[in-house]
Amino acid sequence: MIRKSTELFLLASLLLPGFIPKALAQTEHIAQYYNRLQKESKREPQTIRFVEGSVGLVDDHTKLSQILLLRHGEPALDKKGRRRQEAIKYIHDYDSVGVYSPGYIPVKLLSDELQVIHTSTIARSISTARLVFNQEDIQRPDALFREFERKIFSFPNIKLPLSWWLTGSRLLWFMGFNKKGIESFSQAKARAKSAALFLEKDALENGKTLLVSHGLLNHYLVKYLKKNGWEEVYDGGKGYLSQKLLIRYED
Repeated sequence: MIRKSTELFLLASLLLPGFIPKALAQTEHIAQYYNRLQKESKREPQTIRFVEGSVGLVDDHTKLSQILLLRHGEPALDKKGRRRQEAIKYIHDYDSVGVYSPGYIPVKLLSDELQVIHTSTIARSISTARLVFNQEDIQRPDALFREFERKIFSFPNIKLPLSWWLTGSRLLWFMGFNKKGIESFSQAKARAKSAALFLEKDALENGKTLLVSHGLLNHYLVKYLKKNGWEEVYDGGKGYLSQKLLIRYED
């Protein structure tokens, strides 16, 4: 998406000089810069930052709003279990433990760059923020940012690979089943929309906002923010500690 957008921008710049809206031009300058980092991330993990005014990618940095999403690190537990009760215990532990110490720093902040670091209320999100940023005093856990809920579906307690229990449970939940006692898929998407609006408001008021949360939630946050006019200029994938940077430039 970013690469195609950048190629079209470069072509239009050559064929129609002076006809590119200024806000779009500013966004594309940033997209080109982060596109290089994204290509490098396929070879080795990258440390990214918010767009800094000193880099000179935009004419007026005060008109730039940024949202940075960071997925949590790898939970510190063994991925094992072949029976239903073991799968139930696994997802309980998955939501209760911290994460392994990161092997690299996925996001670098300048001194006093943020007044708040948003996290979900789930341990792996809080633990990741503490290990990556070491600024517990400004961490703000909020249940709005928790991962989409799940539970293991009812089935005879036979031996199955853990991935079958987890994937099967999630697929049934997506289809509207296996939701008793937890939020439904539609409820989770509605919460994600509210979370996207929260982050948008925070970024527009303060220039930038950072959330340490979860893979599925981040996917829907990006989806809804794009619908609201935000541009994703960096997509670090879906793995642990993956980053996503979205921007809006108000001309």
